[in-house]
Amino acid sequence: MIGFIQSGGAYMWLLLIIAIVILILTVTKGIQLYGKKENKRQLENGVNAILFWGAFSLVLGFFAHFHGVYMAMGAIQAANDISPAIVAGGYAVSLITILTGLLLFMFSSIVWFFYRTRLAKSGN
Repeated sequence: MIGFIQSGGAYMWLLLIIAIVILILTVTKGIQLYGKKENKRQLENGVNAILFWGAFSLVLGFFAHFHGVYMAMGAIQAANDISPAIVAGGYAVSLITILTGLLLFMFSSIVWFFYRTRLAKSGN
């Protein structure tokens, strides 16, 4: 797992922090939603925060990808002669951040959907 994060570059550490935030929000808001009664407005804000951080991870994943490709193109331009296998390998590594951001967004949007449905049914 650490190797996967390191291969994705510095942005993967930010995505890992966001994943932890999403997980903490999911657990705490799930306990509040399915357990003790809380203020509906506070619950809605927390549930919406799950979706926000998921969407932010997606945007960060795309930003990291394009930043990596931009840096790689500069290095390729300076090198003059480079093999296509090296370019393909570098591009594959740059896709790690997009895939991670997409996974975090999918998870957070599914959790958000279920929690919003529960909020609507509970009528707090």
